[in-house]
Amino acid sequence: MQIAEIQYTPAQAAERAADWCLANPGWERICDIPDHESLYKAYAELPAKTRKYWEDIGGETIWSEMGVKPCKVPVGFVSGAGEFYEQIIRVPLGHNCMMVFKTH
Repeated sequence: MQIAEIQYTPAQAAERAADWCLANPGWERICDIPDHESLYKAYAELPAKTRKYWEDIGGETIWSEMGVKPCKVPVGFVSGAGEFYEQIIRVPLGHNCMMVFKTH
């Protein structure tokens, strides 16, 4: 596997994400949201069928350790190059990224 030649630091990704959010009103960087955990569904907000699955194998404790918390709002990642990606696995290697949320 060949590693990408272009590299970006986490600081560059944070700066590009700030610029990207200014150009895209309503989006905020994760580090700028005091209570970003509130953007994710709590156990009680899961659909009944999903909660039943988790309750059959241990309930909320197991879900909090092994489950995936769905996000209530659109989420994305801005790379050090200033590009937006909907999935973190799409961000090129070496580009670093910052998570952003559509909050407004």
